Amino acid sequence: MEIINESQVEPRRLQALIRLISYLEAPKRQELFDLLQPTALMERFQSKEPQLAARITNRIAVDYGLAKENDEKVLRLQAASAQVETMSAFQAYMQKSILEETLENQPNYRFNLFSAWYAVQDERVFHDLPTRGYDVAFCEEVFPGVEDRPFNSTKFSAWRKWANFLGLGWLTRIGSKEILVPDATKRLKNVLPSLFQEESKLPFGLFMEHLASICPELDGGVLFNKCWQASRGADQHGNNVSLMVSTGLRTLQGMDIIKLIDQVDAIDIWYLYPAQGHQRQVTHIQRIGA
Repeated sequence: MEIINESQVEPRRLQALIRLISYLEAPKRQELFDLLQPTALMERFQSKEPQLAARITNRIAVDYGLAKENDEKVLRLQAASAQVETMSAFQAYMQKSILEETLENQPNYRFNLFSAWYAVQDERVFHDLPTRGYDVAFCEEVFPGVEDRPFNSTKFSAWRKWANFLGLGWLTRIGSKEILVPDATKRLKNVLPSLFQEESKLPFGLFMEHLASICPELDGGVLFNKCWQASRGADQHGNNVSLMVSTGLRTLQGMDIIKLIDQVDAIDIWYLYPAQGHQRQVTHIQRIGA
């Protein structure tokens, strides 16, 4: 079940449903729907299914292990309340539920594959792609010759909302277009303990190896490499860091969470994506306060 297949399901809507289940402890499904989308209020929209959004969101909550529904249609919280109470905790839970899937038969493979393709594009997401169409370019490059397109503009709109929430970027407007600015700050911040493990300082190359194994949609990951070959196979990637990861690392350094080090005598040198007034060369990375 791809989260992007249901445009009705949005992060805040899903969290609201889960928190309501937690507050009511064991509500009946219809009671829950009536509170989320009161029929008296929804009748004015003259919809054939006035509680459609609540119904679909409830199904996603059950599918993703957030809630459990019994034969009497009574719902109970399945996740720990601490995992859904705050938006940051809910974000971390959904990152683990949606991201890091690399096999075609996994529920959110398309979401992750498109995320990797988007990360590969760097600054092209601001220029030619908005006009060409992100979904069109993705399908042409990653699924050439496939008539039944596995991705479309509706899925892209849903992806953009969830990618923003899951920490792969943030939304802004350029002219009439809403763009997701590639920025993995929140994605990286939540996996820092796994990236550094027991160390507080790492050679940057080793850090990137850890990143590739934990975040397959980011630099060096299996999905990133697949999309790089499909979209930019003629370009050399080498020790260059994507715009998405570079922006995240620079932001985390500005927050005093990490420190990017350019050690003079180091042999393995990496290059962050060019940004005026910002450090580009990096050889080591340190987690501050670890």
